[in-house]
Formats: sequence, structure tokens, C-alpha cells
Amino acid sequence: MNRKLVIVASVVLIVALSFIGMNGLKSLKKQPKKDVNRKKVPFVKVEQVVYKSISTPIVEKGRLLSNLEVNLSSEVSGRIVEVGVPLKVGQRFKKGDLLLHIYDQDARMDLQAQKSKFLNKLAQSLPDIRIDYTDRFDAWMDFFNAIKLDENLPALPEINSGKEKVFLASRNILGDYYAIKSSELKLSKYRIYAPFNGSYVQVNTQVGAVAGMGSKLASIIESKRLELQVPVDSEDIKWLHIGDQVDILSSEGDQVASGKLLRKSEFVDEGTQSIAVFVGLNRNSSQLYQGQYLTAKFQGKQIKNAMEIPRNAVFRSNRVFVVEKGLLKEKQISVIKRNENSLIFNGLAEGDILVTSVPVKAAENMKVQFLKN
Repeated sequence: MNRKLVIVASVVLIVALSFIGMNGLKSLKKQPKKDVNRKKVPFVKVEQVVYKSISTPIVEKGRLLSNLEVNLSSEVSGRIVEVGVPLKVGQRFKKGDLLLHIYDQDARMDLQAQKSKFLNKLAQSLPDIRIDYTDRFDAWMDFFNAIKLDENLPALPEINSGKEKVFLASRNILGDYYAIKSSELKLSKYRIYAPFNGSYVQVNTQVGAVAGMGSKLASIIESKRLELQVPVDSEDIKWLHIGDQVDILSSEGDQVASGKLLRKSEFVDEGTQSIAVFVGLNRNSSQLYQGQYLTAKFQGKQIKNAMEIPRNAVFRSNRVFVVEKGLLKEKQISVIKRNENSLIFNGLAEGDILVTSVPVKAAENMKVQFLKN
């Protein structure tokens, strides 16, 4: 019994001594002192203010349009007959091709009947002209012989006297002549010829349909004379001038053509607050089509004594921070031009240390460290 008590007491003593020893070793280890007054000084990116001449290119996307688009309308009524150029959207044609033909046989026959009556009246008048206006007979006889039923009337002989005019008016020769000329003009409206090389962009009728007077039949464009319509921010329009050279870029950024600024709109689009400008392309290309979207790079102009910085370096429209003796100081700048991601300015002294990356909760006299870009 005494032996068991001795063993238990020995174990308890060993455990107690071990615990005391461990606490003693912990107390020997020095704990680092916390510096509650120490503050972390933030780093900021800066640039030294240096002024130079800066180019101000303006890059905007636009849509290609034909420089010339014409709506074909009917000035007469009748059935549309087939011609050599198919009446289909996208169909190409050459200048002078017959695009539309409205059935005109009845109008043509009426015109020939008018000419026949006119010839009859002239034939009846020639004997009187030979007697009363002997010196004018040859001229009128030549005019009579020159008239062809299937051709336009030749020009009237020159009237040399008042008596001759009275004679012609009394026989209504002048009235009949100009009535026929009017019918000839009307007959020409039954056929519409291509005024340029181009293609159909819209077709509102088909062969066999009846065209009404004044109805829109189709729309055509001149394929090669294209211009780029580009919306430009109203604040940037002052940098663009008529005649400026423009680079035309594809969606991949490759230059596909060059152009010249032709005109600027004098109104602002209400929806986008932009002003449309139009660029004429200098080089025709079969790879460019109406409706295609391309990028226009305007050269703008050189701005002297200026500097370009990121837009996020500026706050409250025209305020920046500079570093003076390790402290932030707020200063005002003069903004010359705002780009999508940058800003061009002056107004600071050259050599100032300008903060280009403003820290969170930045304030006047805040202590900072800087990394110079």
C-alpha cells in the first residue's frame, strides 16, 4: 500500500515539475512590442511635368454609304416589260443600260398618228408658202422631207418675218409642232436608263406589274463612289477641318483606304449628342461595300506646350495632386482635350511631380511615397 502511494506521488510530482518548467521557458521568450502609433505610408505613381507638342488623333467608327443614291420613280403608267438587266436587289449594271421599260406601244402609235396629221397639214401649206413666201419655200420643203415617223421631229426652220409667223399660227403649225415635241418627251419617260455604274439596293416592283404614275419602283446606288459617315463627339468637332486627310481602317486595324473630310453636319444628333462628318474615299476598292462599318482615324492637329495623362489622374473635372516634400497638394489644371482614356492639359509648372494614380481616400497634405514612371 505504501509502495503504491509512493509511485502515485512520484508521478504527480514529475507532471507538476514539467508544467512549471514549460511556463518558465515561455516567460524567457521576449514578445515584440506593438507600435500602435506607426502608420503605413502609401506608394503612388507619379510623372514629372514636361510639356511638348502632342498630336490629337480622333478615332471613331463609321458606316460606308454611297455618295449617290437615286430612287427610280415612274412618270407614266403602264405594265413593266422585261429588259436585259434583271430587276433584282444586288444586280449590277453599267451606265447607259436600260433598267426599266414600261409598255409604250400604244403611246408610240399615237405619236406617229400625230406626226402623220402634221405632215398632212404641212403638205397642204407648202403651196401657199411657195407663192407668198418664195424665199422660205426651200427651208420648209427641207423640213418636210426631214420628218421621219419613227424619229423625233427636226428643229423648225427659223421664222424671218411677222407675216410668216402669222401664217404659221393661223394654220396651227406651231401648236401642232410643240404638241408632238411634248409627246416625244413623254414617250422617252417609258424607258429609264442607268445614269452611272451601280447596283440595285431596293426593288419595289417586278416584271409584269403595273407601274402607277409617281410610284417608287426601285433604288440604285453608284457602287464605287463611297463615303464614310462618322459620328464625332460634339466636343471634338472643333479639331476637325474640311480637307483633313483621314486614314480608313478595318476592324483588325489595317489601313484599307485613305480619304478626305468632305463636310460636317451643322446639327447635333439628339440621341447620341454627336455630329456626323463625311469622309470621301480616295481609292476605290472592290472589297469595300455600302453598309460596311470601318474606323476613321482623323489626324486632328498638334497641341503645343501640353502633356497627356490618364483620365483617372484627374478628379472634380480639373483637379490633380502633386507631391511636395512627401505630401499631397491639390492643384488646378487647364484641360485642353479629353480622349477616351487620357486627357491633354497644361497649367502646372514644369518639373512638378504629378500623381498619375490617386490613392484611396487621398487628401490634401497626406503623406505619400512615390514611384516615378
